[in-house]
Amino acid sequence: MKNLKSKIACIYLRSLHGILLADQKEVTNLQNTNYKKLRKSLDGTKVSRKFGLDNLESYKEYAEHFKVREYDDFKPFIDAHVHGATNVLFKKDVLYFGLTSGTSGKDSKKVPYNKEMISSFQKAQKYLAAVISHEVKGLDLLTASRLSYGSSPITYEEDGMSFGYISGILTAKTPASLKKMTHPSIDTLSIENWEHKMNEIYEQTINVDLKVASGIPTYLISIFEYVLERTGKKTISEIWPNLETVIYGATTIDQYRDRLNELVGKRLNYFGIYASTEAPIGIGINNAKDEKQVYTFHPELVFTFNEVETLDQCGIGELEIGVDYFVNTSTPNGLINYAMKDIIRIKSVSPVLTFEVLGRQGSGINLAAEKTTDEHVLDSVVALSKKIGTNVDHYFLSPSIKNGKHCYSWTIFSDELNNGASSTELESLIDQILCENNLDYADCREDSIIESPVVTIAPSNFIKEYFDLYKNKGQFKMKTVFGSSDDFQSFLNNSIPNLQSYLGSVACQL
Repeated sequence: MKNLKSKIACIYLRSLHGILLADQKEVTNLQNTNYKKLRKSLDGTKVSRKFGLDNLESYKEYAEHFKVREYDDFKPFIDAHVHGATNVLFKKDVLYFGLTSGTSGKDSKKVPYNKEMISSFQKAQKYLAAVISHEVKGLDLLTASRLSYGSSPITYEEDGMSFGYISGILTAKTPASLKKMTHPSIDTLSIENWEHKMNEIYEQTINVDLKVASGIPTYLISIFEYVLERTGKKTISEIWPNLETVIYGATTIDQYRDRLNELVGKRLNYFGIYASTEAPIGIGINNAKDEKQVYTFHPELVFTFNEVETLDQCGIGELEIGVDYFVNTSTPNGLINYAMKDIIRIKSVSPVLTFEVLGRQGSGINLAAEKTTDEHVLDSVVALSKKIGTNVDHYFLSPSIKNGKHCYSWTIFSDELNNGASSTELESLIDQILCENNLDYADCREDSIIESPVVTIAPSNFIKEYFDLYKNKGQFKMKTVFGSSDDFQSFLNNSIPNLQSYLGSVACQL
C-alpha cells in the first residue's frame, strides 16, 4: 500500500512540476483563466462593486487599468468581516484572520482567510514539494521524517472570530498521512515557554531519522544550536546523518546558508516559498544549494506589476528580462490588486518565466545620489563572510554622518569577530565589496560624495536578546536595514535598549 501511495504521489507531483515549467505565453493564458475565475467568484461582493471590478472583462483590461491598492484601502471591508458582515470582500464565511508579524513588532494587520485562501497556501506547499521531488533524487516526501517548526497553531477567539498566524494555521492542517512523519507534535508547537518547547522538540526528534527540516532559518539555527548543546556533538550530521534538505520561508536563505551548513556539517539542499500573510506569491524553482533562489509565480493567483523606474502598470505578458517591478496580487479573499511592496527582477521569460526577489519598497537606503538595495546589502554581507572566513550572525545597517558627509553605519554581530577583529579593516573591506556590488556607490565614493563606512562589532548576545523578545510572534523576520538614523534609534530603544548603551560606550572609547 505504501508503494502504491508513493507512486500515485510521484505522478501527482510530476504533473504539478509540469505546470510550473511554463513560459511567459503560457502563464499569460493562465492569468486570463485565473482572472475570469476571480471575477466570477467576487461578482456581487461589495468590494467588486465599489472598486469597479465588474466593469473589466479581460485580464489585459484589468492589468492596465485597475488601480493598485494598499491595506488601508481594504481595512474598512476587513473590519466589516471582523464584525460578522458577509458578502463584503468575498461571499463565503471567514475561517480565520491571519495576523502579520513582519520586522517592526508593531500591531498586526488582519488578513481574512476563506476556504479558497487557505487552499492557495496549501497548494503552494504542494508545488514546492513537486520541485523538491524533481531536484532531490531518492527523497520521498511522503515517507521522509521531517523537523517542521512553525508558529503556534493556537488561534485566539474574539467576538466569534478566530485569529492566528498562517504558518501555525497550516501546521494544524497538516494532512493525516504526513502527521506521523512530522515532528514535533502540534501540542509541542503550542507550548508558550521557549525552554520547555525546545526540550520537547529535542525529546521528540533526537531518536528520529530526520531527512528534512522546514521553518524560518533563524528558528532552525536556534533549534540546531540547542540540540548540539544538549548532545555535546560538533555537528548535526552526527545526530541526523540523513538530514539533507531545508525548506524555508519568510526570508531569503543567502544570509543563513553558511551558518546552517556549518551547524549540520555539510552542504544542504535549499528550497523556499516566497510568501507573506497576504499571499503565497512564488515557488522556488531551483535548488539554492550554491546559488540564489529563483521563483516562478503561483499558478493559481492573479498578478499585475509596476515598473520600479516609471511606475507604469502592466500584466504578466509585458514583463521584460532584467527589469525590476513592484508586484501586486489578487487573491480569493477579495484583496484585489493588492500592493505587496516587494521588488522583483525578471530572470527569464522562456523556457520558464522566473524571477528573483530584491527586497521591499523603501527598505533600501539612499545616501546623496546613491541608492543601495536590500540585494546589494545582502550580497555584501555574504561576500564579507566569505572573505573573512567567519559567519556574520546578524547585522544592522543605517545612515550616518562621518567627517561631515553621509556614510553607512554597520553594526555587525559575531562573537568570533568581537574577540580581536579590527573595525578599521572591516570598514575598508566592506567599502571595497560595496564598490564591487554597486556601481552607483563606487561612483559616489570616487567623487567623495559619501564617506567610507563606519563599522561597530558587537557580541551576538544582543541578537539573542532581540530574537528572544519576538520569537513567539508568528513568522518573525529579524530587522536588518533602516532608512534613517532616527528609525534605527527608535528600534533600539524599543527592542534592544542594552545594545543602545553598548554602542554608546564603544563610541565614547573611540
